[in-house]
This record gives sequence, structure tokens and C-alpha cells, in this order.
Amino acid sequence: MKAYPFLINRDTSGQRLQPIESKEHGYDETWLQELLRTQPDILPVAEIEPIFFPMIPIGREVAVGTGAIDNLFISHRGYVILVETKLWRNPEAKREVVAQVIDYGSALSKWSFDRLNDATKEYTRKYAGAEFGLIDWVEKQMGPVEGGKDFFEDTAAKNLRLGRTLALIVGDRIRQSVVEMLNYVNQYPGLAMDVALVELQAYRIEKEHNWPLLIVPRIISRTEIIERSVVQVTVIDGKPPEIDVQQEKEKPGDVGRKPLTEEAFWELLRENTGSTPSQYDGAWNIIDDFRGENGIEIIPREGSIVVALGLPESGQQISLFFVSTKANLHVWSQTVARQLSLAGFDDTLSKDYEEQMRNILQIPKGRIEFKCHISKVDVEKFRLTVKELIRKVRLHENK
Repeated sequence: MKAYPFLINRDTSGQRLQPIESKEHGYDETWLQELLRTQPDILPVAEIEPIFFPMIPIGREVAVGTGAIDNLFISHRGYVILVETKLWRNPEAKREVVAQVIDYGSALSKWSFDRLNDATKEYTRKYAGAEFGLIDWVEKQMGPVEGGKDFFEDTAAKNLRLGRTLALIVGDRIRQSVVEMLNYVNQYPGLAMDVALVELQAYRIEKEHNWPLLIVPRIISRTEIIERSVVQVTVIDGKPPEIDVQQEKEKPGDVGRKPLTEEAFWELLRENTGSTPSQYDGAWNIIDDFRGENGIEIIPREGSIVVALGLPESGQQISLFFVSTKANLHVWSQTVARQLSLAGFDDTLSKDYEEQMRNILQIPKGRIEFKCHISKVDVEKFRLTVKELIRKVRLHENK
């Protein structure tokens, strides 16, 4: 039985929304492309990889190699997103589209920053009423770029060169053959880019009219990146697309096989601590010390990495500490206290943790924010204090 969304009033009255079936011609791909250009937040990219959010449009029908990218975006941190739209009723909305977007991504990897800059100028002349270079356009939309303009340019150029992009196949419905094709691609150890399938199901709010619509986005599938690789796609008319994947060799000192959001964190931290590499190493070592430990989750976020402890019995998660891109160590003492309380602990444990962290981070009495630059912290003492809290929590849960 199919589930439908409802609009419900406070008195529990309401109506069931009617889905627009794929055979109906309520809108075409041009309309869908324009929707994504003007409302990019409708695409759930933050769920795929936070570093690609928020998206800023920089291109429509952008010519590359063997075709044209429907929509081109870039994030505030310099990560490129390409979008290919397909409607279910159109016969070309089939599995070859996966090879097509990989081919587009491969073509983008040959672009320079100047080429991306030129594409943005072309886009802004048409849609913004004035010409903007890439960085100026990004800052106009989202404010100053983190790390400065030179760092943004270097990051964007590096991402293009390494193929660190996101390709989205977006449609009103996603054909099973496309899902199977992406599953086939997943059999390889990795891709140079993420590929994801996003379905935008449309519903009528008023029975008598086509507009307005309720659009519900849903991620259908995505590639699973184990290692970053170089991808070569060969498309010959009348033959199935050939995909060849070659592994990148990990170099000494590389960040490792981490989500792009975490890779971006370490790159920005390295930029911010360039003259004092010991600060970068200190942050890396303290995070790496907890990586892989049972129950510990390393959570990359905008401008920080959080180390959290999951509690299976209560379903709670304890946010132990986080490191910022400015090489500051932070502890949310009040948040930890609240999370421990919800998990059934008395306040003795959280108060003890707060007092120890106040001393280690040199926080005066009465100050709520616990923050200290890593260069001023006894990192070993900090690490042992966190481990002791973890030990006590686990001891309590195992009783």
C-alpha cells in the first residue's frame, strides 16, 4: 500500500495530497533545472556530504567534452557539484546516465580554476545582471570565504584536479536500471567523485490546480567511497559504457581515506597553523587517538571535528569535545552534563569532568565557554581525562 503525505489542521481535519504521476506532463526538464538553479537547497546534499552545502549556482547548460552539464554549483568551501536532470517519462532516463555524469566529472577534472571562473562570469552575466568572478560571486551569496581568497582558489583548483566533486542525478522518479548501474559502480573500490541519485516527488496541494506543488526530496542511492580513484569512462554509440577505475596510491602524510568534509577540515587547519606545524600535529594526534575506538564517533562539521561517545543502552550520545579549524580545543560542559543526565547518570560524573577540564583548559570560575588553544594545553592530560570519563561511563553501562 502506497503512503501519501497529508496536510493536517489543528482540529485534525485535513486532506491527502495527490502525487503527480510520471506520465503527466506537469513540468519538463527545463523547468526542473530552473527550479534547482533558483532553489538549490531543495537538494539534500548535506545528508550526502556536508562539505557540499550550501550550494551556490555557477552554471546552466555548461558545455564540457561530450555534452553539457544541466546545473553546476559550488559550495562555500570550494567543492563543485554537477547535476543532471532526468524525468521518468523520458526514455533516456536510464542507466547510461550514470556513465554520462561520470564522464562529465572526468571532463571537469581537466578544468583549471580560470575555466571555472570564466563559467561563473558567463552565468552571472546572464542571471545576476552583472559579471562576477567566482570568489566575488561566492562571497556575495554567502559572505567571506573561510581561510581567505587564496586558500579558496587553491582548494577549488585542487578539488577539480583530484576529481573531488559531487554528481547528482535528479528526477521525478529514478528508474531501477539507474539504481542497478550505480550498484554496479559500487563494486569498484572507489570513485574520484561521489555520485548520488535524488528523487523529487511532486504532490498537488489543491486538487483543481497544478500549482503550488509540494516537493519531497529523497536520496535513493549513492556511491560508497572506500578509496579515491581515477575513473575513465569510454562511451561508444551502440555499446554499453566502459568504466575503468584505478586506485590512487596513498602517500605518506596524507589525511587518509576520510569523508571529504573531514579532509576539508584538516586542509583548513593546516592552512591556519602553517607556521607552527606542531599545532596541526597535536590536533591530528588527539583526534586519531580516539579514532576506531569502540563506541566513539568522529563527526566532521562546518569548521570543527567532534568526538562523541555513543551509549547503546540509552540511545544517548555524549559530545566529549571538539577541535576547531583554529586549533582550539572545546568542551561543552553543560551539554555533557545534560547528555549524561538523560542517559541516567547522576551529576557527580559531569561535575568532576567539568572541574578537571576547567583546570586543563585554564578556564576561570564562572566562565561557561570552555575553549583553549591547543598550544596552551597539556594534551596528554586532556586525553587521559577524556578516556577516564569514557571508562566510567562504560563501567556504569555494563553493571
